[in-house]
Amino acid sequence: MNKKKPGYILLFMLAICVVFGTGVSAVHNATQDMLEKNKRLHRNRVICRAFLLPVEKENAQAYEEAMARFIRVETRGQGDHKRNVYFRKDSPGQGIIGFDISGMGFWDRINAIVVLTADLKEIVNIQFFDHKETPGLGARIEENWFTSQFKGLKIAWDKPEGERVIIGPSPDPNAANRVDAITGATQTSTALMRFLNQELAEIRDLNLSGKRTVHTNDGAKLISALCLKNNSKKSE
Repeated sequence: MNKKKPGYILLFMLAICVVFGTGVSAVHNATQDMLEKNKRLHRNRVICRAFLLPVEKENAQAYEEAMARFIRVETRGQGDHKRNVYFRKDSPGQGIIGFDISGMGFWDRINAIVVLTADLKEIVNIQFFDHKETPGLGARIEENWFTSQFKGLKIAWDKPEGERVIIGPSPDPNAANRVDAITGATQTSTALMRFLNQELAEIRDLNLSGKRTVHTNDGAKLISALCLKNNSKKSE
């Protein structure tokens, strides 16, 4: 066969595509279970760290056991506003509550979990599931120095929605609802502040009791409904 003929060239290219395509598919199928396990491990680790749970070892089984022992996950909200809500099994109706949050960063979506006190007055912790921010700049939102600033941070419910949590400069540098932004990552810091405040507003308006939620500035009415829901589930 003349190797310069178009027919030979097309057949050769087709054979190459089939061989490499089959190889890629085989590798994908062979590693799919491993990828899913690693994804679950990462998610469980982030949740455990957000709740400051005691985990005996740094392995998948230890995180699975901690999640099974301490955390109950439920879905709240409707339509596009559904989110996971995380309850501590050892403190039903009180203590701290976690919520999945998500929003646009500078480059792509940022997915995280925020843990709040039961009265919604303070942030207990924030940890990030995934993001695509710039390494060394926006990606530093995962670093402990940054996330630790949110521990005990007051939520200023009496302020306009975009100012309830401030990341960056403020007229009052010692404000109880303010944390430092990331140097060189102003856009990521601003984006995080914007969607965090939006998500906190939606969290406050979650209807967990099956009745219309009427909230106050400190979120007490929401948590009363939440506690009622939890206690009813405990008695079932």
